[in-house]
Amino acid sequence: MAYFTVTWSVPLFVDRLAALDYGWPIGRSSDMTTWLLIAGWLCFAVVALAAMIVVATSLLEKRRRPAAIAVLLFVPALTLFAAVLLMDFPAQPWIILSFLLVGGLGAVLVLAPIGQSRRLRTPGQPQRIDERDAIFHRFYRIEPGTPEFDAYYRARPEKMAIDERVRSLPHMGHPGTPTYHRLVSPFQNAASDVVKKITRDVEWDAEPLEGAPVQATPAEFTRRVKGFARYLGADLVGTTKLDPTHVYSHIGRSPGEWGAPIELDHSHAIAIAVEMDFDMVRHAPDSATTTETAFKYFESAKVAMLVARYINMLGYEARPHVDGNYRVLCIPIAIDAGLGELGRLGLLVTPQFGPRVRLSVVTTNMPLIQDEPAPFGVQHFCGFCKKCATCCPSAAVDSGEKAVWNGVEKYQTDQERCYRFWRAQGTDCAVCMKVCPYSHPDTFLHNLVRRILSRNALARRLALLADDVFYGRRPNAPSALPNWHSTD
Repeated sequence: MAYFTVTWSVPLFVDRLAALDYGWPIGRSSDMTTWLLIAGWLCFAVVALAAMIVVATSLLEKRRRPAAIAVLLFVPALTLFAAVLLMDFPAQPWIILSFLLVGGLGAVLVLAPIGQSRRLRTPGQPQRIDERDAIFHRFYRIEPGTPEFDAYYRARPEKMAIDERVRSLPHMGHPGTPTYHRLVSPFQNAASDVVKKITRDVEWDAEPLEGAPVQATPAEFTRRVKGFARYLGADLVGTTKLDPTHVYSHIGRSPGEWGAPIELDHSHAIAIAVEMDFDMVRHAPDSATTTETAFKYFESAKVAMLVARYINMLGYEARPHVDGNYRVLCIPIAIDAGLGELGRLGLLVTPQFGPRVRLSVVTTNMPLIQDEPAPFGVQHFCGFCKKCATCCPSAAVDSGEKAVWNGVEKYQTDQERCYRFWRAQGTDCAVCMKVCPYSHPDTFLHNLVRRILSRNALARRLALLADDVFYGRRPNAPSALPNWHSTD
């Protein structure tokens, strides 16, 4: 409809300019009117183009709601604006001037760099975390009746009742869950089993092909490592010095002697992120998201393992940290490496893909250039957005204010409540990931918005309002699932 408004208006605009004679009280009336009309029509064209981009982007994303709302909002506004530009009445120049001034002022307020993007605060001294306290350790490593099981719950008896409720539920992707399908659920289980199979033994020695470590500058090493990671499929890659507090203190879920202290004296870390497909994530909390999760863990593990082995062959120590076999905390390392920020939902939020990524890490003693953390407004945005907390089916996402947890000022997700819903649902949910306003696809429109949000605090509040209007405060899963997921 915006197209028809423009095509109808252009010939009238030409005729209108040919008959300008307003008798303005200011200066040369016809000249002033001409310039105002030209500016007005340019503004009209910009708004019409923006409307068409919004509609086209929404239709390409197969999201009809934002396309319909864009039409309902933009067409009447463009029609009214065109009528003001085409009609001949005494107040016309003042109305046009008012539109231009208000629009210009609004653009300046939204586009100007207003409001700094602050980093995550660490008012305390973080301590190393015991991997045995991680939620997955308690359900994927220790089994009832084993000495490790008894030892863990003797040390943490308060976890027993909570965990027994979870153990009474079926495993994800298994019969008995509402999302189980005998032809579809094996997708996620197959990917998870392959990841588990190939990532158990990742401890390799440095084996230089030349007999001695290759010598190069940290800049050259960094360029080669990042380039190789991107070639292998990494969508984001960054390097940083390894903070010792980001290393687990004791072995839990990962292979090795249960409860043994972890010693990792590597100096640097390489953070790797692989994008999760938006069309899969948008079906959360259905099993399509878990299939995508498992596959992208496979992809990120592949990148990390090959990069680590490459570094070994240059003569340096390197260890990949991948799904089910971590010695480090991936999210803090990714933040240090400039890949993104910690969001309210407890996940890394990246500028390009929001939280739609899966991470792996390589630690090494190879000298590398250190990337810097790159805040882009997430700490401010998450403070008032709360969309993930509002939409969380298990109410596990913190909806309150930040608190200091292990020395870091952040929001704290209730991992037991979250994982209990996973087991009850049969998937890894991902509703918080789906509804995050930063999760929209990697397209021109959404990237432009994300770029503006990184610079302007007012734009972040307006963007949340627009996100609620166009996509809904509680976005629902699409009514149609992919063809491969259709039921019998």
